[in-house]
This record gives sequence, C-alpha cells and structure tokens, in this order.
Amino acid sequence: MRREKRLYSFLGLLLLLAVVYLNWLPGRDPAAPGGGGLKLPVPWLQPRMSFAGRNGTHFVDADTGAPLYVNGWNSYWLLSSRSPALVSEMLRRGRIMGLAVCRTWAFIDGGPGALQISPGRFNEAVFQAILTRRNSYSGIRYSDEPAIFAWELMNEPRCVSNASGPHLQAWIAEMAAYVKSLDAKHLVAVGIEGFYGTGIAERLGFNPGDWAASLCSDFIQNSAVENIDFASVHAYPDSWLPKASMEEKLRYISSWVDSHLNDSEHILKKPVLFSEVGYLQHVDGNSTVDRDILLRVVYDKIYDSARKLQAGGGALIWQLMVEGTHMYHDDFSLVARDHPSTYKLIMEQSCRLQTLYKNDRDPDWQCPIQP
Repeated sequence: MRREKRLYSFLGLLLLLAVVYLNWLPGRDPAAPGGGGLKLPVPWLQPRMSFAGRNGTHFVDADTGAPLYVNGWNSYWLLSSRSPALVSEMLRRGRIMGLAVCRTWAFIDGGPGALQISPGRFNEAVFQAILTRRNSYSGIRYSDEPAIFAWELMNEPRCVSNASGPHLQAWIAEMAAYVKSLDAKHLVAVGIEGFYGTGIAERLGFNPGDWAASLCSDFIQNSAVENIDFASVHAYPDSWLPKASMEEKLRYISSWVDSHLNDSEHILKKPVLFSEVGYLQHVDGNSTVDRDILLRVVYDKIYDSARKLQAGGGALIWQLMVEGTHMYHDDFSLVARDHPSTYKLIMEQSCRLQTLYKNDRDPDWQCPIQP
C-alpha cells in the first residue's frame, strides 16, 4: 500500500512537470491551434520584485527607497498581436538592451481580437490584461502585481469640442480617483502629450504651434490632479514641425524637454516620464543627417536630471518591433538590431542610468558595454 502511494505521488509529480514543460516549451506559440493555451500560475516561482513608488520628484523602489530612473520603450501591439511568441521575443530583446519598462495598450475596442466586442460585452481570452483580473502566469491580481510599473488613464486624451478644458479635467480627476480605489499600490498617470493650455500664457511658446492649445489638455493642470502620481509627455518633432530643418527641430526638442523638466521639478513637484519619443525612421536613404541626435538630446537631458536626483524619470522610445509585426508598423517604428547606431544609443542610456544609483528593476541585467 505504501509502495502504491509513493508510485502515485511520483506519477503525479511527473504529470505536473510535463504540464509545466509543455506550457513553457521554448518557441511554442500558445495562440497556434492546439498549441500551449494552458497556463499554470506558479506564484512562488516568480522573481521577487518591488513596486515602483514615488518620493517627491523622483521614482523610487518602494521597498528600499532607492531612486529609480528608467529607460524603456513602446510596443503598443502586444495585446493586438494575439501571439505570445512575438510578445515574449519583444520582451526578451528589450531586456537584452537593459530596458526596464514597456508601455503597451490594455484596450482594444471592436474588430478582430477586440477586448470589448460590443458595448458592455468583453472577450474573456483578451480580458487577461486589465485591473482586477489575476495574472494568468503568476496567479497574482494585477492590482497586486509588482511587474506592472504604472497605469495610464488614456493615450493622448483630447476634447476639441471643449477647448477650455473643464470636461477633460473633471474626467481625469474622477478616473484617477476610481483607479486608486481599485489599486492603491500602483502609480497612475494621465497619458497626455504635454501641450500647454491657455491658462498660463507664458508657456504657450513651448507648444509646437497654436493648434496645440486648442485640444483641451493642459500639462500643468492635468498633471496636478491629486491622484496623478507623475506627469507624462510625448515628443514628435518630425510630425509636429514637418517643415522645420533638423537644427530647428533640435532647438525645439531641447526647449520642450527643458520646460517640462523644470515645471515638473518646481511647479508639479512630481516625476515626469517622456512616455513617447519618436522620430522618423523611413527617410531618404542618401541623407547623411544623424537622426538619432533627436533621441540623444532627450536621453542626455534625462540623464542630467537623474544625476541631480531631479524630476526626469525616464524616456520610452516609440516604438520597437520584432520581425513578423509589420502590420503594426508606423513611420516611427524600428527593429532595433537593424539600426546599429540606435541600438547602441539605447543600450548606452540603459547602462548609465543603471550605474548611476546601482539600482534597476532587473538586477540580473548587467551592462555589456562601458557607458
């Protein structure tokens, strides 16, 4: 009898190991027919992580209080792709470059693979990315999941029918409070582009044009809401200033970044994340212009702010791809390893931010180059 019990225990262990192996088989795409759709939450096998927090004008490791400055990227398409293999490959490549934060969509309304199929109807399979669900890999509720850096309320909210701003401002205050009522552990940002509204006339000159003040958003007013933990800014000098020379774009991006760093440090007294930094990748192949210089300007100013323990919390390039995601490309997309100079620049920024305070959200990553 005792021998049979041992045999059953042994067979049970083998079965568990087989399930784990088939579920995590390298290169296996769970989205493929019959392929690895089963997930086995194993919380105790997850690496220990701290939540990202905030101390005044900079991000911190919530456990140790150590300053936290991030280098990251955008891949909005992770949820849309419906391919765990592509998602895993993108995250793997991001980690190789030392990128600590990936910004992506947690919504899809209508169309193939939609989260909200129709008003009030949701796709349970896609529902594995929003707030009160459990992480299907770790078994942890998303509200308790330290692997999530922060929530954004909306990407680039605008309200052109109410340019003075009260509708959007009231919505931000209401939604930020609601998210905090569901999840008090994570940071919350709005997701605005950083345009200045008409409330402070002396800031209007930092906008890329008069049109920017008519979109209802206002960087200072929107970011000052009590339940908003940090400010967000986007930067697209090529599309905002399409007729400008490279020299003019450089002057603009420099003043744009400086203005938001200063306002975040001295007025908002909150960190600021440059959550989309994009520049055209598909230009004249005969051009000798170093287009990476636009990204380098942002990186240098973030590093200088971090070195002074100030509000420049980090920057996220828009956007990184892997092979097989061409349907999600735009004019600012790139496969990083196909652009050696950009790849090197991204890696260098990761290295110098990591070494600055000897702290990173991925302590196992070590800089492979001398910053």
